[in-house]
Amino acid sequence: MIQASGKRRWGSGKPEDLDEELLGKEVEVVLHNGGTLRGRLIASSSYWIKLEFGNKHVHVNKPYIVLIRPLS
Repeated sequence: MIQASGKRRWGSGKPEDLDEELLGKEVEVVLHNGGTLRGRLIASSSYWIKLEFGNKHVHVNKPYIVLIRPLS
């Protein structure tokens, strides 16, 4: 948050990304339409995540994700 004086009141201004702690782990992703995906989270960026299902890879846009739950 930036006040009128231009100084930051708290935080660094960059949202915290918690996907890093789930990288390489088996997860369940719940989508906004109620569907679920299960796989290993192998990559993450500001706008998408990449899941691996056996030999297949799926990219999921983050705005469609409701929650990501670790399976182990």
